[in-house]
Amino acid sequence: MKRSVDIIVVIPIGPGSDNSFVADTINSYIHYTKRSYQFILLDDSHQGIGAQVNTMFPDADLIKTSKPMGGWAGLYISLAQAFAFALENYQFKLLLKLDTDALIINSAPEKEALQLFEKEPLMGIAGQYPLNYNGDPWDLGWPRRRILNGTTTWKFIRRPYANWYLRKLYLKALANGYRTGESVFGGAYFLSEKSLSKLRELGLLPDYKLQTLNLGEDHIFALLVKSIGFQLGSLSQKDQPFACSWKGLPAAPDKLSSEGRKIIHSTRYWEDMNEKDIRDWFYKKRQDGLGDD
Repeated sequence: MKRSVDIIVVIPIGPGSDNSFVADTINSYIHYTKRSYQFILLDDSHQGIGAQVNTMFPDADLIKTSKPMGGWAGLYISLAQAFAFALENYQFKLLLKLDTDALIINSAPEKEALQLFEKEPLMGIAGQYPLNYNGDPWDLGWPRRRILNGTTTWKFIRRPYANWYLRKLYLKALANGYRTGESVFGGAYFLSEKSLSKLRELGLLPDYKLQTLNLGEDHIFALLVKSIGFQLGSLSQKDQPFACSWKGLPAAPDKLSSEGRKIIHSTRYWEDMNEKDIRDWFYKKRQDGLGDD
């Protein structure tokens, strides 16, 4: 029988990950969540890092990739395997994908997501979308060129099998309102069990025909979700929980905290603060009970 939890949290662990930082990300979620949860550690390090983290959190599930999958479409494949594992073993309301340099910084990080997905039954993925933290649209130029090159130009022949299949999915996504190249930012995002179940039913969780694509996992999942009739949603407006940027934090720790943001990315740096400085700042906040309801 499947165990029922509110939230599945999937954390992909790559080579060179600092196990103390991974543990800090996990502890930040445990500290602030208000719902039942299950962690799935997706270990693609091939350095035993996932096992080291698992000793600190023995209740977490550990999935090890059989060979290094890396990022891009390889990460789509390994994440899809972890998502399928979640569906096979648990009943849940939402799945939260957290990178190892994401962090939870205020209470009830899943509250607004649960409300959004309940209100919008066809919501598939939600997070930092469609604007960055400063309110500017994400630059879709790179993924748009990749998709168009693979589906509408002579470059199709570089990966004919994968691009032929991508084109079929792309046309379906366009029919459902997909904007070429759009995605929910991949550092942290929520997915619905309903959309994941549909992806699995259609053989897309994973589909190994896509493993050679030169696209990021977030771009692939966004296109797939739109191709099956689900939507992408925002949880990153000024009164919402996500505050993410690609490299480093989008704003100072104290600003993100005082704004009530809940899910941030990336902890790698902010101005003259390194990752340890940033994590220590938020750890002290947790120790002081700040941000708790």
